[in-house]
Amino acid sequence: MASSVMPVQVCIARPEERICPPWCLCAVLLFGALYGLVHTALRLSFSHNLSLDDASANVLGQTLALGYQERQPPLYEWLLWSVQQLTGPGLTGFLLIKYSLLTATFVFLYLAAQRLFEDRRWVVIASLSPLLLYQIGWNLHEGVTHSLAMTCAIAASFWAFMRLVESGRLGDYVLFGVVAGIGLLTKYGFAAYLIILCVCALIQPTLRARLFDRRMLASVALAAAIVAPFGYWLIANDHDLVRVFDSTVAPMASDRLTATMTGLAFASWAPLGFLFPLDLILLVMFPALLREGWSRIKQGVLPRDRAQAGPDWPLLLLHMTLAGFVFLFLGAVLTGASNYLERYMHPFFFLTPLWLLWVAAQDAPARRPVAIGAVLLAVTLAVVPIRAVYLARAMGPDCNHCRLAVPYEGLAQELEARGFGGGTLIVMDRNDGGNLRRFLPEARIVSLRRPYHLPPVRPQDLTAPAVVVWRPARRAGLWSLAAPAIRQIDGQVVGNPRAVHVPWTPLGSASEPQAWEWRIAFVQPSAGSRR
Repeated sequence: MASSVMPVQVCIARPEERICPPWCLCAVLLFGALYGLVHTALRLSFSHNLSLDDASANVLGQTLALGYQERQPPLYEWLLWSVQQLTGPGLTGFLLIKYSLLTATFVFLYLAAQRLFEDRRWVVIASLSPLLLYQIGWNLHEGVTHSLAMTCAIAASFWAFMRLVESGRLGDYVLFGVVAGIGLLTKYGFAAYLIILCVCALIQPTLRARLFDRRMLASVALAAAIVAPFGYWLIANDHDLVRVFDSTVAPMASDRLTATMTGLAFASWAPLGFLFPLDLILLVMFPALLREGWSRIKQGVLPRDRAQAGPDWPLLLLHMTLAGFVFLFLGAVLTGASNYLERYMHPFFFLTPLWLLWVAAQDAPARRPVAIGAVLLAVTLAVVPIRAVYLARAMGPDCNHCRLAVPYEGLAQELEARGFGGGTLIVMDRNDGGNLRRFLPEARIVSLRRPYHLPPVRPQDLTAPAVVVWRPARRAGLWSLAAPAIRQIDGQVVGNPRAVHVPWTPLGSASEPQAWEWRIAFVQPSAGSRR
């Protein structure tokens, strides 16, 4: 059977082999490392600037805390803080985390796929299949932090659950509990994945017996212990997760009918968008896959005797995929959830490619995995030059947001030249705060908007000059937002705001020099003025 259990293949399976066989776990590890190195080198060759989520995380990760913001659990910031003790607050640490998590995801998918496929070629293809999802193969490179940590936790927890079912040892229950607890600290969506996994596992007697084993209490206790510090932080600070859900997933809930209809529509096509282009590639290459898949779905939902000798992993993946749709539909109907974006689909459909590939592998000719592998490799390689063009445009005179091109080093030098040292730096823009921290690592960064972050005051902040930095077009509400941070250090604005112009030459020898403009205002703490 295609779902039979297979032992883990390692590179030293036979002493006479001096190189790793092409389809073993070591090949996946090597591929992940090489993939990360190529994209790291590509990114660093154009710009060291942080953008989007990376900039926000760099602001939040200044200190180690039980929690940072109610809209996201803190695991990624904890990981970032730990890595930055070695790498500093620059882009290198972010890239190290990103591609290490991605490689770990490949590895856990490989370990899970061994339970699905007898042909090791399909195992490797399944482990690397996330690269055929737009949200991972492309979107991951610039704007993904917590979601990637959750993705890795999903793959790891599914593998840990497989081990638990197969052996039933206490150590496997402990492993599952630890991984589940870690996953719950990545993103709230992981809880939805965990619910779907456990509910769908109840359908199969073998899996149900493992779930109802008293040793599962050890899993629950460990997961609860891991999550408890963050839970305490949420309660102690009166954070409201219902408000987070309403603002993030159900922003239209006040108009329930419109919200429900919108949610049902998004729930129908967002999963297909999340699986793109893998779903399209499989349908184009193997048109019979649609008929075969539909047949498997009908077999999976019809009542039948499920008292088989062992677990049916493809059936579990099918049930989890169907349950993902049901979960989204129920959310739309019961809560008015409507903001079902493709980038939110990881908890529901990240494991679906394993089932799609399993269907494609049934009674497949020997050349089929070769064909899919060739497409996967071609798409992966094509991303590199396309991304190089994208990065070049982001650094050129016609860039859109130009986040990668902003001359933050020049801005930091201007601030230092005007008397700013290691005091408090108050910014309106998260990109300014996250990137200035690269050049002013001793500064205490206060972010006034998304995320609003007010770090603890250090003794030097009460005496060292502080500075407020903003862009002319983004000053609305500046001083009312900055007031709490200024009061924290008992400060007083000194003088009038001053303009800072930092020159920048766009990428390309024919480009004319340009300048970026900021406004700055110095704040003198009262303790510092008395010295």
